[in-house]
Amino acid sequence: MYSSYKIQIHSEHELFVFCDSLCFKAKNLYNITNYYIRQVYTALKKETRNENQLQVLKNLEMHLPQMNEIRLRSFEKARSKPKKMDIKGNIIEPKLKLFEMPTFAKSFIRYDFVDALFKVMKQVDYTSMPSQSNQQTMKKVFDDWKSFFEASKKYKINPANFSGKPKIPKYKPKNGRTTCYLTNQITEIKEGNVLKLPGTPLQLKLGKIAHSIGKLQQVRIVPSYGRYVVEVVFKAEQEKEIKRTENQTNVLVFEPNRVMGIDLGVDNLATIVDNTGLKPLLIKGTGLKSINQYYNKLRAHYFCIIRNGKNPKEGIFTTHRLSSLDRNKNNRVMDFLHKASAKVVEIAIERKIDTIIIGRNIGWKMEVEMKKANKQTFIQIPYTTLIEMIRYKAEKGDSSH
Repeated sequence: MYSSYKIQIHSEHELFVFCDSLCFKAKNLYNITNYYIRQVYTALKKETRNENQLQVLKNLEMHLPQMNEIRLRSFEKARSKPKKMDIKGNIIEPKLKLFEMPTFAKSFIRYDFVDALFKVMKQVDYTSMPSQSNQQTMKKVFDDWKSFFEASKKYKINPANFSGKPKIPKYKPKNGRTTCYLTNQITEIKEGNVLKLPGTPLQLKLGKIAHSIGKLQQVRIVPSYGRYVVEVVFKAEQEKEIKRTENQTNVLVFEPNRVMGIDLGVDNLATIVDNTGLKPLLIKGTGLKSINQYYNKLRAHYFCIIRNGKNPKEGIFTTHRLSSLDRNKNNRVMDFLHKASAKVVEIAIERKIDTIIIGRNIGWKMEVEMKKANKQTFIQIPYTTLIEMIRYKAEKGDSSH
């Protein structure tokens, strides 16, 4: 069980510059990692190579001996240590696996290869970030590539399930920012409620958040509409009592007794029925609908002002006013969804429900046939976020935020 708490860092906060610097460095490291992966992957798939691809392959060849030398020293050091044994009593011998140049058959370079390469190169974006934080950023790139390969396999089997052919991960915008991940080995909670961050004497007071049940797991610094959100993640173990029966094959099967069904909509955000015999309930969605409609009206007005008379590739596309408008809208929507999901779980607890079933169709926003105004309202409601909020609060066992 994980609990995440968010603290907004505005432009006048003393930690804003620190957060901005880390997220900018994380963006740079994401891009250079993606650059090396892309250049090698594409270079080995064709006969002719451009200058960038040749330079990257040259860097790999030049630093490969030093990378293997370091790996060999680590192997010798491991061999000199006392031997360990597995659960069967067999001695575990260290294995030496040297790095090799990528080939046509193995054109995708692994994470440990790039990590070792950047250490030997003393790559500036890699060394400028705190230890482990840089590795977490690189792992995010490899997670994105893993998702690309998995989507490509599924696309070959059934293209109809996709709106288009999967594309390799893109670079982050040149002047943009991306999420920075700080592990619990480089951050800690001191003096009961103060978050110590790496590379700065500045600290963040957490207040009652620090007294959450669980161990500090991770801190994420997320760019958000001109501000930064510090997400503090705690991990706690929770034992849940569920009713189980043993069938003839000795497999434990969950048997729900009291079931609640939820149908999602627009004017009625959630229609709630159950098998307890109590009357159905509605959670109105008109408030959420009004938030989106007011936001659309204002955003269209201000965007028209800054784009009036401009060609598609000239002028600005956002302002501080638009960022503030986006942020306020997002905060209001999230507040509405938190309250709605808390109410759903509260009702479920009052009625002693053990299973909640929510109807959701994959791709329903892409294929929906509605009038333009109704379709815009429907598409802007984040139903998946609402479902995850209900799931989280239900698993937690209460309706607290």
